[in-house]
Amino acid sequence: MYTRITSSDNPRLKLVRRLQTRKGRSRESKYVIEGINLFHEALANKPDIDFIAVSDDYAHIDRVRELAEDSGLAVCEIPAAVFSKLTDAGEGVGILAVMRMKVRGTEILGDTDPDSNILILDRIQDPGNLGTMIRTAVAAGYGAVIALPGTADIYSPKVLRATAGMIYEIPFAYAGSEESLIQAVRDSGRQLAVTSPYADTPYYDVDLSRRTALVIGNEGRGVSDGLLEAADVRVILPMKGRIESLNAAVSASILMYEAIRKK
Repeated sequence: MYTRITSSDNPRLKLVRRLQTRKGRSRESKYVIEGINLFHEALANKPDIDFIAVSDDYAHIDRVRELAEDSGLAVCEIPAAVFSKLTDAGEGVGILAVMRMKVRGTEILGDTDPDSNILILDRIQDPGNLGTMIRTAVAAGYGAVIALPGTADIYSPKVLRATAGMIYEIPFAYAGSEESLIQAVRDSGRQLAVTSPYADTPYYDVDLSRRTALVIGNEGRGVSDGLLEAADVRVILPMKGRIESLNAAVSASILMYEAIRKK
């Protein structure tokens, strides 16, 4: 279904504006993807698309009209001046889609390969770091990503852009609490692995190739005390010179690729 919207007070456009905040996304259980790359990834992986909005000056608007006819998806054509106020991604985006969330918890581990590794995000705040970690988890063959409370919103436009669409390639979930996550990891038969500047064991001396729940801690404060205490494995990334720590996404990438190197 293809329609044209001219008023900024249209209910669908009001919804898009509400979804610009984490509170709005949580309340509506929906989020927005922006740009043709994320849109193509969404179509390829067939998540729930509520509707599509396209600027009337979008270069590929004829193809979008055809898509509306072929797929039955709801597509709204919007004046360019109105569309530009719906996105913070800059000029040239041209297309966005409102998606329905699939909110999942630690029960997601029951659907993953028991031999697979999972990535745990402990209060990761930087959208670029978060997106990079998700992309790397896909590349390294991880089975799932689980975020603890205090982690940035995976469904924010900045994080979604940073994932380059890979959010649709790996199961993602939120843990209700640290305690429930630790128990879920135990129940899944995985070892809980953390990094610590006080650990004695280099990461390459430990088998992180399978059945591992790898925790990456907050950029400034590291892994929480509770997870450090509960960990089965504590490793360090050896560093020379006066470097005290690496960027969180860099550390995560090094550790996750152990799953490939050791196999």
